[in-house]
Amino acid sequence: MHVVMLSDLETQGGAAIGASRLAEGLIKAGARVTRLVGYPDGQTHPWTTQLLGGLLRRRFVWKLMQGISKRLSLQLAMLTQEVWVKWLLHRILRRLNPDVIIVHNLHLAGWWPDLISACAHHAPAIWALHDMWSFTGRCAYSYDCRKFISGCDASCPTPDEYPALAPKLISGAWELRRHLLAEHLDLVAVCPSYWLAKEALTGLWKGHRVEVIPYGLALETYRPIDRNLARAALGIDTVGPVLLVSAQSMQERRKGMSILVEALRRVSHRPLTLITMGRGSLPINSEDIYLHSLGYIDHERTKVLVYNAADVLVHPAPVDNLPFVVLEAIACGTPVIGFPIGGLLDLARPGQTGWLADAVTPEALAATIDIAIRDLHVGTDLRSFCLAIAQSEYSSELQTRRYLELMRSLGVSGSAD
Repeated sequence: MHVVMLSDLETQGGAAIGASRLAEGLIKAGARVTRLVGYPDGQTHPWTTQLLGGLLRRRFVWKLMQGISKRLSLQLAMLTQEVWVKWLLHRILRRLNPDVIIVHNLHLAGWWPDLISACAHHAPAIWALHDMWSFTGRCAYSYDCRKFISGCDASCPTPDEYPALAPKLISGAWELRRHLLAEHLDLVAVCPSYWLAKEALTGLWKGHRVEVIPYGLALETYRPIDRNLARAALGIDTVGPVLLVSAQSMQERRKGMSILVEALRRVSHRPLTLITMGRGSLPINSEDIYLHSLGYIDHERTKVLVYNAADVLVHPAPVDNLPFVVLEAIACGTPVIGFPIGGLLDLARPGQTGWLADAVTPEALAATIDIAIRDLHVGTDLRSFCLAIAQSEYSSELQTRRYLELMRSLGVSGSAD
């Protein structure tokens, strides 16, 4: 079985990591995988990587823009990129002749969603949704906005947030998605969380087949180890309960770090230790909160040490899908504190894998942190529950098996065993 995957990035960022882990699982099951990416990482992988776009496109666009007004040149550049990438994608897919195509995130490469139409022309196509972008006018997460149901337009409350789009273009972008999904009713969406599947079916994916297949992890890597050994290996001296917060960037609004900072001012249990993993820092100015900023870590075995060094992970995001940081922490036996939003409802299960605040506020988060610390102090141990749930629901092997079953239900033939 030859599987082609289309994505903006190869291995950087949550969606690309998810695509890479799925590719590894399919290859272990016997499939051949080719990755078409906008930004390859230049590393050696078990799959074959091919650049989609590249230097020829950029040179052509640059020549086209010479002597043209800035606004017109930008519009022409966008149009030229879209036409060029779609033409190149058709050409590559004719040569590769895949049995099935799995589309992941497209927006960071500046690609438009109608690339899925080119994919569906060559093979059964599955769109692996990592956020809401496939059924909104531009946003990856709509927060409290529900315009994606009836039609996004120029009144979008967050047009300048990533992935940004000029307000006057948002209505047309939503209509493009509406026509695209209406034209291709055989397109199948796969969502990692029940929340995202529900949002997709509420929106433009209504009438389509939408499956829930959670992310999978290599549980031989993400596993519990002794906490004291993990802290010693990292050189971390801890005082009181040890909280961990992790995000690719501490400054990204969606990660909720401003909520966390406010919540920590209200937490009554002191002293405590806070470990941060990710780019940037937190403005923690308290003599009885001991801060260890580890920076961005992409080495998996070091991340496993960090997860195991903590008593609990705090994930203060006000919106999220099925965050890898939460999934990885649980697989390492570290329970989670979070808000009752998105995929956290799947992952942070009270009494088993963690604690959920009753509202998305600093006050509610602070109260939940205090409850968790109290529970840990009296001997509550959720490590065995975390490990059991990770093994039964979030293994790479289970994710791979579910994808293969889906492909076969779509009539995809070929050996992958």
